[in-house]
Amino acid sequence: MSVLTDYFATGSDGVAATALDYVEGQPSLLDLPAEEVAAGKVLYRVAPHEATRPRVQVAQSGILVVQSKGVDPTCLARLEEILTGRPYNEVNADPRQATLIAPARNEDIDGRIVLSVTDTLRDALASLEPSAQAQVARRWASAEFDGAAEDSLTLFLAALTDLARRAVVNEDRLYCCVCF
Repeated sequence: MSVLTDYFATGSDGVAATALDYVEGQPSLLDLPAEEVAAGKVLYRVAPHEATRPRVQVAQSGILVVQSKGVDPTCLARLEEILTGRPYNEVNADPRQATLIAPARNEDIDGRIVLSVTDTLRDALASLEPSAQAQVARRWASAEFDGAAEDSLTLFLAALTDLARRAVVNEDRLYCCVCF
């Protein structure tokens, strides 16, 4: 079973952690409008292959969310290696590489977590030229996934690059809410 991921940008770990908060009657940081949720359910029913492709949504909070299936933040280490030339082991040792932001304690994990994305990857994505995205996706697919993932990764990479550019402009960091 693949994990579902919602990539987003915000100004601090504290704000990112609120993506898991539930307040009675109030939308959380990443809650989508009801009509978007309903449309997504219909899409999964009538065109499941299309529904699994990366999508960009705007949460009720105004936060831009890149939704994907199967591209969890641990997979981003290889992408960062490809984009920056930084050795894979060094990327994995980065204190922000897929670090648990929420919940605060491992024993509180209950189906959803928020993980950090490195600032180095955010910056590399922000400077990635659109003309290079397909080639990077191809290299990433062959290194981390399989060749069949290339098209989906190209779409994901385009959306994540846009999110990273916005994050740099706003001096935000990137995060991922993982649902499993």
